[in-house]
Amino acid sequence: MDKEFKKLYEILDESVSECDSHNISLSGGLDSSIISFFLQPRKIDAICIIADGFPGTDLFHCQTIAQKFGFPLTLKMVNVEEIITGIDETIKILQIFNNIEIRNSVVMYLALNSIRKEGYTSIITGDGADELFAGYNFFLKMNKTELEESLKRIWETMHFPTQRIAKSLGINTESPFLHEKVIDFAKSLPTSYKVKVEHKQKYGKWILRKLFENKIPKSIVWRKKA
Repeated sequence: MDKEFKKLYEILDESVSECDSHNISLSGGLDSSIISFFLQPRKIDAICIIADGFPGTDLFHCQTIAQKFGFPLTLKMVNVEEIITGIDETIKILQIFNNIEIRNSVVMYLALNSIRKEGYTSIITGDGADELFAGYNFFLKMNKTELEESLKRIWETMHFPTQRIAKSLGINTESPFLHEKVIDFAKSLPTSYKVKVEHKQKYGKWILRKLFENKIPKSIVWRKKA
């Protein structure tokens, strides 16, 4: 087990070090927080999109990570009108009407459009961790065989709307979890490292959570997927 943890740490460190951007899209979730951990030595700016009047817990977690790692944090508070406009633009760019994909993608549209207006041309994102390390909640209901088969199907077809949105806005995205070495490692890793019971609860992305439970706040490490 120690060997797998060491290998994952090394390849994540390498993949983040190859990023040139000075901006990160910070959600307050596990994936962007892990990337932030490796970005500590660099002067990096973070942006977080929050729905005005509906901050949830993202606002607190984004502020926690930014403060812990010393990042200047830009909070983009968007109102309902801006969200609706963002949904329209997201649909135009992606040419889709899947409500789940639109809901997830509009956040990145708002973030990317915001940095574009500020004159930035690139951003680091946490894309890929959920698909590679079984982060979605529906994985938790599967047995070993079902999980293996589902992940293989996802790996064959996985795509990331963030990249299409960014391209349409003239923004370059860098996603450390989609580094070739990270992908190869995740595909070779047994499912027992991806979905596992901890603290009497079943979690996806278990190896990521366990590896970083003493490096980033535990409230984020063991935060449920939302």
